[in-house]
Amino acid sequence: MTVLYEFPPTRSNRAKWALEELDISYDGETVDLMKGEQNEDTYRAIQPLGVVPALKTDSYTMFESAAIVMQLIDEQADQGLAPKPGSAERAHYYQWALFATGEIDPAIMMVFDNTMRPLEAMNPPGTQHDPNMAEKGRHDFAIRAAILSDELEGQDYLLGNSFSGADIIVGHSCFMAVFVGLLDDFPVLQSYCERLKERPANQRVYG
Repeated sequence: MTVLYEFPPTRSNRAKWALEELDISYDGETVDLMKGEQNEDTYRAIQPLGVVPALKTDSYTMFESAAIVMQLIDEQADQGLAPKPGSAERAHYYQWALFATGEIDPAIMMVFDNTMRPLEAMNPPGTQHDPNMAEKGRHDFAIRAAILSDELEGQDYLLGNSFSGADIIVGHSCFMAVFVGLLDDFPVLQSYCERLKERPANQRVYG
């Protein structure tokens, strides 16, 4: 049995979306970050940093949301959610997947951590919100959102008219940007989010 360790609306939603798109049977096990369940030894044995998501299958246990998405899609290659390995399209697939995790997510989290994260959940304890860091996050996000908007201008998805795992990974970043209030100046990305919301699998995850 496949088990997803999750705590919505975190990046665990990326993995859950992939499971739903691929119609993979799984059990969801909530790791309540607000109650500190991520620090229990049993979960640290699965995810040593104590964050979500993590995925356990009959064959392996792994973490990192984008890696989980890409692994699951490769296991179900016949469903066509990733281009052929070695192709030019595959290069762009990798590029946008890692752009989300390496460039977009840190900027979003910089804003979230310094405006919305409850002070009691800050690490280390006693850390305060820093408005200068929040402004840096907004600045960094705007640069990256403009790049993403240019790519999506005139096309439905990151690889053209075909939905792929890159849209799951980047799409989650965009949904979190909406949550933090960062998409108001990016109508192309707002339209992109609306298209993604039309997918039944997305609706089952994000409501």
